[in-house]
Amino acid sequence: MSGFFDSEVVRESLLELDEMQEKIFDDMLQLPFFGKEEKREHLELMKQFLEKQKLFIFRLSLSDDPKAIEMKEKIMESAKMFGLKPDESLNVFFDNMENIIKNLERTLD
Repeated sequence: MSGFFDSEVVRESLLELDEMQEKIFDDMLQLPFFGKEEKREHLELMKQFLEKQKLFIFRLSLSDDPKAIEMKEKIMESAKMFGLKPDESLNVFFDNMENIIKNLERTLD
């Protein structure tokens, strides 16, 4: 069994994801007051966040560490609250989120 969460790369990824998520949530409160450029930057941060999440979940999927498996299961349950159907993969969820961001970007043009 591997120590998935003992890995420095994993810990750094989690820290970076946490910091990005905090910034996204903080910005959400100010979003109505943002200009177009600030909104574009916010959407870019969201795209980067999604990419990092995909990479992290891929790493989770490769691990046989029980804590990693448990975390992936919790992520799947959370994604279901946001519309992931029971028979869909997280890739479908991420594709949907990317489409939402693209649509939001188009509204800024």
